[in-house]
Order: sequence, then C-alpha cells, then structure tokens
Amino acid sequence: MTEQVFSAAERRRSLSAVIMSSAAIGVHFGVMIPAVTLTLESWGVRPTVIGLNAAMQPLALLLFSAFLPRIIGRLGALPCLFGGLVVATAAALLMPLLPNLTAWFVFRFLMGLGMALPWLVGETWINIVAAPESRGRVVALYGIAFFGGLAVGPLVLQAVGGTGWPPFLAAAGAVVVAALPFAVYARLAPAMPAVPEIRFLQAAAVAPLMIGAAVIAGITEVATYAMLPLYGLRNGLGEAASVTLLTVFTLGALALQWPLGALADRFGARRLLLASAAAGIGLCLLLPPAMATPLLLWPLIFAWGGVTLAFYTLGLAHLGHRFPRAQLAVANAVFIVGFEAGNVAGPSLAGAAMEIWDPHGLPGFLAAALAVFLAIGLLRRPPRDTG
Repeated sequence: MTEQVFSAAERRRSLSAVIMSSAAIGVHFGVMIPAVTLTLESWGVRPTVIGLNAAMQPLALLLFSAFLPRIIGRLGALPCLFGGLVVATAAALLMPLLPNLTAWFVFRFLMGLGMALPWLVGETWINIVAAPESRGRVVALYGIAFFGGLAVGPLVLQAVGGTGWPPFLAAAGAVVVAALPFAVYARLAPAMPAVPEIRFLQAAAVAPLMIGAAVIAGITEVATYAMLPLYGLRNGLGEAASVTLLTVFTLGALALQWPLGALADRFGARRLLLASAAAGIGLCLLLPPAMATPLLLWPLIFAWGGVTLAFYTLGLAHLGHRFPRAQLAVANAVFIVGFEAGNVAGPSLAGAAMEIWDPHGLPGFLAAALAVFLAIGLLRRPPRDTG
C-alpha cells in the first residue's frame, strides 16, 4: 500500500473530519437510544423485550465486524462510510413510519450494521493519519467529541420530545451532519488496503492487551451507565443524587481524556493502560466507604469516570502503535468486537454481582475485571514497540 504524505495542515484538516463527525454520531446515539426506549415503554413493551431490542445494534457488529475490512477494501473507504450512514439514516426514519415491534428489531439491527462502517472507517482513518508522537492526544480529542455529543443528545431529546417523529428526525439529522466533514475533506481520506494483510483471528492473537482494553471499555461503559444509579439508590442516595452520579462520571471522562492522552504520548499507551487499571481497582475499592461521605464520593466518581472510560481511547492509541497501517482496519474490527462483547456481557454480569454482594457488587465486579486485565498485561511480555 502506497504511503501517503500529508502536510501538517492537511493532517489537521483530515483528523478534524473524524473528530467533528464523532461529535455528531455521539448526538445521534444520545437521542436515539432513549427515544426508542421511551417509545417502546409507551407501547407497553416489557423491559426485557426493550433490552433485547437494544441488543440488536451490538449483535449486528458482533456478527459482521470480521467481514467489514474486506468489504471496505473492495468498495473503498468513503463509499462504505457514506453507504453506512445512509443505511443508518434510513433505519432511523423508517421507525416512526412503521411503528411495529418486529420491524423495529430489524431496523435496530440495520442501524447497528450501518453505523459499524463509519465507525470502523473513522477509527482506522484517525490511526493512519495521526502522527505517532501525538496519537494519544488525537484519539483523546476523538473520545471527548463523542462523549460530548452523547451528553448533548438527551438535551436535544428534551427539546424535541421523546416520542413521535421529532426525536427520529433529530437522530437522522445528526447522522447527516456526521457525513458533512467527510464530504468536505474527502480528498484527505487515507488509502486503505484493497486486501487486508492480516486475518481477524491473527490480529486478535497478536495483541491480547488491545482486546482486553476493548472488553474493559465495553463492560465499564454499559454496566456503569445501567447500574450506577441503582447502586446509588441501594446505598441510601436519593433519586436525583443517584442520577447525578452518572453526570459526574461522564464529566470525569470528558475532563481526563486529554491529560491521559498526553501521558500516553509521553510514556506509551500500554503503560497508561496498566496504570489506569491499577488506579481503577483502587478507586473501586474506595467507593463503598466513600458512599457515606459526599466530600469523598463526588471527586472519586469524577476520577473513576476519567480513568475507566479512557480505556477505549487508550486502547485505540495502543492499537495504532501496535499494528502497521495495512493491518489497522482488521485490528480495529477486532477492537470493536471486543468492545461490543463487553457491552453485551457487562450489564448482566454487573447485575448478578449486585445480587451476590448487595449493595457493593458493582464496584466489586469492575475491580475484579480490571484485576484480570492488569494480570494479563503484567504477565505478558511487552512488544518491542511499547506504545
């Protein structure tokens, strides 16, 4: 594959396309996920079925991610990116047009498949174009943009209403906005190999720490967002304070992404992943005694959000250092599968842990998961490139 040479200005513009698009995609998810839940609830659908419907999107990624790098190689990065966004937009607009539970299972699956393509292309794009010495900070900006958009999504939902056409139009509009930066900077899209140079399982075997970081990121994100308010309630916090735990958790992620990315550029993403795991274990163990002390609780939740939600961006930066550019699309597909596997497993395992150890099963479970990751990282010999 021919190595592209970007000027500093072209590199900045190319990377800005991915980062701006990430913010819009975050808004899409921040609107769509609660809008579908609220609509299905208004239909009288049982919570178990609502959860199964939400699982259609990660299921699509788990089933098809292994094939996406070859599809992107054959059809081209930009056609696949725009094609995926078209599918996601169409699925969002068809949902209010066909208000049928069975159809919505199909639409959520198609939405997951459609969003998988820009997700994979965008993250491969950012790792190819980012300079090695600043990759951690660039990926941190990517994460900040997405989490920022995710935080804005519910505000958009409050403005337009939770049911009927408006939230779905807003979600579809966010996808259209996500496509605009790529259209403007299409000529700065990096070349991707027509035929992947590594197979899916080979990439998984090369970098188990990368997969572990993806799984931890998936477990932490979904399990915490699903269970942290419940954890607050079971520890005597009121409903408002329990929901505020999530806000503080997310603010920590937004605030600490950049400094952790800068540290990754200086010391290596692998070292930061292991340090974050150790810090996360300590914070999980401190959480039970801190629940009764607000002066300790809120700073601890803030730090916990920053450290644990950084696993995705640090893992992505580690991926960029670990694989040559011709193998990045396949490695990123493996990373996404690991993340989605964590998304699927995290809430159920956290829920079981909270039943076994009530009320502190959530931090206990997350501490155990981080301890397994840390043990794998410490026992496995580091690669020559320790980024």
